[in-house]
Amino acid sequence: MSTSQNILFCGGGTGGHYYPLMAIKQELDKSLNNKKMYYIGSKYGIESKKISFENIKSLLIPIRGFNRSFSVKNCIKNFILIFQLLFGFARVLIFFIVNKPSLVIASGGYSSFLPLQMAKIFNIPYFIHEQNSFPGIVTRIFGKSAKVVFLGFDNAKNYLKNTNTIFTGNPIHIKPFIEINLNIDFTKKTLLIVGGSQGSEFLNHLISNGIEKDIIPNINVIWLVGENNFDKYKKYESDSIKIFSFVDNMPYLYDTANLVVSRSGAMTVSELLQFNRPAIFIPFKFAADNHQYYNAKTLTDNLSSVVIEEKDVTSDLLFRKVDEILNNEIVYSSMMNNIKNITKPDSLTIIKENILEHLYAS
Repeated sequence: MSTSQNILFCGGGTGGHYYPLMAIKQELDKSLNNKKMYYIGSKYGIESKKISFENIKSLLIPIRGFNRSFSVKNCIKNFILIFQLLFGFARVLIFFIVNKPSLVIASGGYSSFLPLQMAKIFNIPYFIHEQNSFPGIVTRIFGKSAKVVFLGFDNAKNYLKNTNTIFTGNPIHIKPFIEINLNIDFTKKTLLIVGGSQGSEFLNHLISNGIEKDIIPNINVIWLVGENNFDKYKKYESDSIKIFSFVDNMPYLYDTANLVVSRSGAMTVSELLQFNRPAIFIPFKFAADNHQYYNAKTLTDNLSSVVIEEKDVTSDLLFRKVDEILNNEIVYSSMMNNIKNITKPDSLTIIKENILEHLYAS
C-alpha cells in the first residue's frame, strides 16, 4: 500500500445513506493508520447535523435532490438545482484539488453525484454501497465504473448489468444495548410503530385513528411519533401505549417488540433482519422509483413480513392484520422462523476486506 491514503466518503441526505457510510468509515478507521479521511455531503441533509461529531474534514454543498413529480413549484426548484450543481461543481473541484483523494467511497443519494463525477474526471477509483433493493439513480449512473458496488439486497444485481457487484447486506450503525424504562405489562404482546427520526404523519394518523375507534387489540403499543410530533400525540399515552418522540438507541425496542409496523426504508428493513423481527410494512408511496415497496418485498417474498400499500391501508385493516399475526401462534412462529433463516452476511467485514484489498494492491 502506498505511504499515504486520502479517502473521501460521500453520500447522505437521509439516514439510510448517511449511517451505513459512517459505519464503513468507523470500520476502516480500525485498520488504517496512515490515512486521511474526508467527507462531502449536502448542507440540507441529515449529515449537516451529524458530521461534526465524526472528527473529519468535510464539505457540505447547497444541493438538493431532483423533484420528480410535476408542479410549478417543483419546476422552479429543479431550475434552481441547475445553478446549485454548477456552484457545487466548482466547490467540489477545489476540494479535490486541495485534498487530493486517492479513493472515493460513496453510499448513493443526490449528495454523492458531484463527488463521483469528479472521481471519474480525475480517474480516481471508487466503491459504492447501494442500500436499496432497487438501485438509486446515482448507482445506476456510476455503478459500471465502480471497483465494486456493494449491495444491501441481493436482488439489486438484476438492475445493474455489466457491474461488479457483491452482496454484503447493509452495515448497521448499532450502538450499545441500553434498557429503556417502558413500564408495560410484559405478559402481553408488544407492537412497535416506527416512523423514522422525523416520524411518519401517515402512520401516526393510522395509529391515532385506531386508538380513537378503540380497535387496537389487547396488546402493548410502543409508538415513535417523530421529534416534531410528540406534543400532538402525547395525549394518547396510557398504561399500554407508550409514546416517544425519537429513540436514538433502537436495539432494546426491537428486542422488546413482537411485531413492528413501519415504513420500509432500506435501513429499517436491515435492522429488522438483524434483530429477527417480522413486520407489517406500509411503503412510502412517493419514495424514488418506489424502492420502499421493493425493499419490503424482499422480506414478504420469504413470508416473514406483510406489505400493505398506502392506497389500501386503513386503521381497521391494519389492526385486524396485527391481531391475525400476534394472536395466531402458528402464523407468528412461521414468520419468526422464516426471518431467522434469511441469510445475513457480515456486511462490514466483507466491505472492509474488499476496500483493503484494493488499497494494499495499489
